[in-house]
Amino acid sequence: MLVAAALVSATAEARPKADLVIAWTPGMRLTPVEAAARDAGAAILDKSPAPRLHADTAATIKRGIAAFDALQLEDAARLFTDAKAEIDRTGASDLSETQLSDLFLYRGLLATQRDDATAAWDELVAAITVAPTRVLDPARFPPRVASELDRVRATLAARPKAVLTVDVPQGCKAMIDGVPISAPQPRLLGTHWVSVTCTTHQPWGTRVELAGEMTVVARNTPIAPPTADEMLIQARTAGASVFAVVELTGQLGVVRLVGADGRELDRRTVTVRGDLEPVADALRLMLAPDNRQRWYQSKWVWAAGAALLAAAILVPITAAAASDTTPTTFTTKPGEPLPW
Repeated sequence: MLVAAALVSATAEARPKADLVIAWTPGMRLTPVEAAARDAGAAILDKSPAPRLHADTAATIKRGIAAFDALQLEDAARLFTDAKAEIDRTGASDLSETQLSDLFLYRGLLATQRDDATAAWDELVAAITVAPTRVLDPARFPPRVASELDRVRATLAARPKAVLTVDVPQGCKAMIDGVPISAPQPRLLGTHWVSVTCTTHQPWGTRVELAGEMTVVARNTPIAPPTADEMLIQARTAGASVFAVVELTGQLGVVRLVGADGRELDRRTVTVRGDLEPVADALRLMLAPDNRQRWYQSKWVWAAGAALLAAAILVPITAAAASDTTPTTFTTKPGEPLPW
């Protein structure tokens, strides 16, 4: 019975400290953490927000250009209208400066095909407003298009400029007209597109009519991580007696060990730069530390084993002695031989 108890204790020591890992790592690949959990024999539950699905505006513009080149003007007009509606909603978040400029350039060419000079001029103005230094590729555009853009650029040179500032939540990045903002820069007055992306907030974008110095306040909706109660319910539903929590906020990664009663048992904090490998290392140490002494290496286990071995030897001897009817004491007199 004692030997069986020792084996049960050894098995319990060898089991992972946590049965489940709950992860919250917005915008990061979870692969290193998944590997660490798998190595420790723990299941993993990813509660990170799924990437927001959005229309591929760049692909829509590309199809519109192909339709225009094939003289399928109605199809081109429809595709360009769809793309324009999308950038107004997203702030052109998935477009480069050139792609955004292309949208208005081809809308202008389409208006020229329809003999709408006013609309053509407005679209070409928009194309230069978002990309003032753009130089057209002569292999793509005939000289008359470049000449018309030069005329637009000369007209806009006299237009005043203003600084457009974007106030973003901490950890978020802003783009204006498809270009990341490094510092406030004077921009041509007119229409611009602003997009703001974050890891802990929903993406946000808008169209801005710049008429003077302006500050745009981004309205990204925060993405809340699961609450302690929600994680506890998930763990209990999965039947986990102990679970680990991996949370990422900006560049701070926190790994916690939590009991089924909600009590925190251990905590490690790491700095994350690039990928989640530091978090995975912390999780490995928490679930199965490399420096943890194995049960069979403990001197106390060896001492207990020696005691069990001695007991295994002595118990049969004692039992045999107890069943022997031979007298254990004797009396002798001088001159009498000994009994053995």
